[in-house]
Amino acid sequence: MKSHRFLEHTADVLLEASGSSFEEAVEAAADALFETVADVKKLGEEKKVEISEEAQDLGSLVVFTLSDLLSEMDAEEIFLKRLKVEKFEKAEGNFILEGTAYGSPQKRELGNTSVKAVTHHLLQVEEKNGKWKIRLLLDI
Repeated sequence: MKSHRFLEHTADVLLEASGSSFEEAVEAAADALFETVADVKKLGEEKKVEISEEAQDLGSLVVFTLSDLLSEMDAEEIFLKRLKVEKFEKAEGNFILEGTAYGSPQKRELGNTSVKAVTHHLLQVEEKNGKWKIRLLLDI
């Protein structure tokens, strides 16, 4: 089961996401990003964004994926509320992740915090006893 929580940090947003698979943990990290940016409980799913990322390591794959989602929210003027990872594999030495995110057009009253970037600072991706955990910092 996927979940996320926010940890104390003096200036930015430190989050920890977990899941029974890497894919679930990424979805939970995306949930935390979306919750930071907007009031997801008030969003629909009439807009969708497809993403495809590739990286040499899992940590970079997480950062690239969340950064892509953040960029898409800005470029398309939407707030996202949910990511569904549809493909995750290792091919030719790289990890590949593809998915679809769902949300609604941006409305000022639904916005929470402006996230400037998804960072590698304090980044951790680990699997222990069949449970995956991702910890990362959002620059606000």
